Amino acid sequence: MIKAVFQDHLTFLAFAITATLVAGIVAYLVAARHIDRAHAGFYGLWASSTIGPIALTTWGGSGILSFRCTINPSVTEVFTTTQGQLNILLFAPFGLFAALATRRPFFGIAVGVLFTSTVETAQGTLPFVTRLCDTDDLVTNTVGIFLGAITGVIICHKFRYGTPLTPAMVRRTAIVGIAISLLIAGTWVTVINPERAVVPAETPTASAHQVQELNLALRGTFGATYEVEEANVHNNIDGPSTLNAPLPGGFVELTWPDKEKLTVHFTPTSQGEGTYAYWIPGVSRPVRTADDAEQVATLFAERHTPWGLRDSKVKVWPIDEKQDLGWVVEYRRWRGKLLMPMRLDILIEPSGRMTDLIARRVDDPKSLPRIKIGEEAAWKRFDAKHNLKPSDATREQPVYLVERHGDEWRIHWRLAARVGGMSLSGTVDATTGEVRNAVQTPVGDQTPVVEGIPG
Repeated sequence: MIKAVFQDHLTFLAFAITATLVAGIVAYLVAARHIDRAHAGFYGLWASSTIGPIALTTWGGSGILSFRCTINPSVTEVFTTTQGQLNILLFAPFGLFAALATRRPFFGIAVGVLFTSTVETAQGTLPFVTRLCDTDDLVTNTVGIFLGAITGVIICHKFRYGTPLTPAMVRRTAIVGIAISLLIAGTWVTVINPERAVVPAETPTASAHQVQELNLALRGTFGATYEVEEANVHNNIDGPSTLNAPLPGGFVELTWPDKEKLTVHFTPTSQGEGTYAYWIPGVSRPVRTADDAEQVATLFAERHTPWGLRDSKVKVWPIDEKQDLGWVVEYRRWRGKLLMPMRLDILIEPSGRMTDLIARRVDDPKSLPRIKIGEEAAWKRFDAKHNLKPSDATREQPVYLVERHGDEWRIHWRLAARVGGMSLSGTVDATTGEVRNAVQTPVGDQTPVVEGIPG
């Protein structure tokens, strides 16, 4: 479990545990010079409960300063998420031991709120942290501190020990706290750019005609195996809308109203949640190599998507290094070095079953705009859009392709680069030089996609 969470960063985990223990021991030894050992123990635990969250919330940054903080207007939503609940558990010990050490619970809560505010501000502004800042963390961290302090109050009333923190120490701490609060407020006003989180709107239900068209697409690909009774409509701002419906162990998606692209996904058998991947009648068989996977995929395509085979080039690559999860078989058409918009991707797992299908049936555009922006010029515009220096990033292989923009086909450079733990992407119009769809995504938050060109 720990190894999975920290993605094999066991060296960091060992360092964090060591730092937490050392901080607790040092705080205990210092406090034991002035108060009894039992009371000093709470100061040691308070120090440990401070270092632990600092280590966990500043580890694994992206390496890119965003100077942004997401403001979520739905305050209660975060409490239903695993991340929110873990944040509460992470910061509850701080509130508990602050109350037990100082015997002043309101003082402990005030220090705790200042502490978590400092952490969130640092995540968005410090170059050696570069984590994501959002108000969800601030809210859940504060609730955790508050709950811990309440527990501390109950314990303090039940057990009498030591003396409360002196008024003089409280006043000195308050002066330092005010100074830090002003610094945080100044940072938010002058440096941080608040971004309001978009609350998802209610998804419209598809009409009977739309459900019928979705079933026609399914029958054309899978015969009578699957049929949906209802679907939802997702209205996209920057592209065609989609019809979406659940399938046993997966989902189906069809672009609307062009009905151009069909996407189907089934849960891979390797996930241990049951066998949902599609067994292709008369075709599926156990596969051990990329050639086997290509044969299975091609036989399926010959029967159901022959348009994807005409004048196309096939490429097969493993989903994982050990080839335990299967292979992606992709079919593409090229005009010289220019990638055409047609797309056919078929994912075959070792059992020979299909787990994913992305089928975009598009005829090659007959006329295209004149090319004015070469590869180097495109990279310069990409770097400028992301505020990058070429030496800071590891560039990925560019893709030169045709994509639809609005109602017309355009030639684009699809570019991507990686800086630390952040993946940057975008498309550059090869005629105008305009950069579109510029996105920065933490590498760990990326959804695995089929290599090649998104639809």
